[in-house]
Amino acid sequence: MSEELSIEKLREEVNPVYSTAQSCLQIAAVLGDEDSEALRKTLGFSVFGADTKERAANIPPQILSALMKAIPVFNSLIEARFFSCNNFIKATGAKQVVDLPCGYTARGIKLSKSGIKFYGFDLPAVIDAMKPAVKQTIGDNEKIAYCEVDATNYASLRRALETADGELHITTEGLLMYLTQSEIETVFGNIRKLLLEFGGKWVTMDNELDTAESKALVAATAGLPPEIASKIGKISAASISKTTLANNIFFDKDKEKAKKFVSDMGFDLELIPIREYMPDPLVSYKDVSEDIRREATEALANVNLWVMTPKPGTVDKFTCKEDNFNADVQLRDDILNVSLTGRLDTITSPGLLALYKEAEAKGKITSICVDMKNLEYISSAGLRVLMIMRKALADGKNFSLINMNDNVTNIIETTGFDTIFC
Repeated sequence: MSEELSIEKLREEVNPVYSTAQSCLQIAAVLGDEDSEALRKTLGFSVFGADTKERAANIPPQILSALMKAIPVFNSLIEARFFSCNNFIKATGAKQVVDLPCGYTARGIKLSKSGIKFYGFDLPAVIDAMKPAVKQTIGDNEKIAYCEVDATNYASLRRALETADGELHITTEGLLMYLTQSEIETVFGNIRKLLLEFGGKWVTMDNELDTAESKALVAATAGLPPEIASKIGKISAASISKTTLANNIFFDKDKEKAKKFVSDMGFDLELIPIREYMPDPLVSYKDVSEDIRREATEALANVNLWVMTPKPGTVDKFTCKEDNFNADVQLRDDILNVSLTGRLDTITSPGLLALYKEAEAKGKITSICVDMKNLEYISSAGLRVLMIMRKALADGKNFSLINMNDNVTNIIETTGFDTIFC
């Protein structure tokens, strides 16, 4: 095995969704989407199905025949999810889209053509590949930004949105089923924080596609001997279990429990059938029988988009103004957003500390984001105030400094505080 293939294998072992992310692009490309095909070539991914003969060598003929009938059904899930989501985004009139995770899809390319600002968030391995690949495919595009984030780390999400202005449309495909209960609660909390600050909505259909797949698979294997249909089902289940934990209440078979979880996490929920936005016809079904096409399409048509908007929370605002300094502090649902202007020095630092103490007295603070876009200077006294704020948090990762200019960055680096704050 070559070194390149060994690395590929290791990546899949560490993060098994890596290969799944590739297949989403490969399927969209083989279905005729030009943007996906161009990106696939740039990334150097193989054509979907190119290794079919090699893979099929050890598969019994009956099983292979059944798999060939089922593959269009699996492909249709990817096709319906990707294109329905794109169509819904455009229909809402969204100006800024956060794709979490973005994977290797051509969504950024497609949405940028409609004038939509696209933020693609994912793990480093994906972003390292996507940044140069998209640039090589379409050239420089100010409407597209790719950022390394961890969905469970609020500070990384907030830093990635330093240039965002206005409401966000956050879309999530193929993420939530991989999270444990504690992780999904953290992700819900992080996204709520972002939407309370920026406004907008969060949309996913992750927790409905498994039911659609099961129903569509039944249609695809109808008429087959029971033992053959059972083997196809086991192959599908094995593929899913390889990458999916689904160990959280959002994927409970009782959707009422999932709905209650959404509400308990501070969101209002609207269910919108994807049938209004699904491509018609689905290219995946062009070579399948009418019966399979009809039943599988109906299974997909019953899938809903879960559109979530944060319930309003209480907001407390505090302001400190000096001749050469201004601090605006906003506390909303345990999240403290601080905006600094001018000079944070020995004279003005006590004012910022007083504001923080006032906000702290209002209740528990779990996250702090300090916007330094208009901060001209910070002294050691100012740095000590920031340290006081950071140390008060249970988790230092929830403290972030954003929009620092070169002068402030240099001061922080020279004093060694960059190792603490970054």
